[in-house]
Amino acid sequence: MTRDEIRQEDHSDKAWAIHAAIIGLNSGNLLFRGLELNPDNPEILTVVCLSALAIALPFQAIFFLINSYIQETTNVHGIEYQMLLRLSVICQTVSYLSLISIGILMFDTHIYIGISFSTGAIIAFFLLRSALTQVDILAKL
Repeated sequence: MTRDEIRQEDHSDKAWAIHAAIIGLNSGNLLFRGLELNPDNPEILTVVCLSALAIALPFQAIFFLINSYIQETTNVHGIEYQMLLRLSVICQTVSYLSLISIGILMFDTHIYIGISFSTGAIIAFFLLRSALTQVDILAKL
């Protein structure tokens, strides 16, 4: 196995783990926040956010199917592979965008929970950017 194949497989495993976590988060919120809804007068913001999470679930399932197919099939042709990668990116994007609904639900729960979530997300983003910058610098050495 070449170094590029190992990196590709490692990247695929990481993407799989990230999306498994997101699908678990989305499913848990759909279940528990959905059970909390008042059937007579549901909060519209919560319904909209839960609807966005429900929209994302099929895209997340398709991502897993595409990823599994690419990993398990040995004779994927170049054009087919490129199309599957593009579809995978679309599914990943919808999955990541569903995190916006999670953030809104956090704010809807309590302002301090929303602020904590947003602060953590911003710090995580800057730590990630810093790590990627360091990798680029070290790769050039």
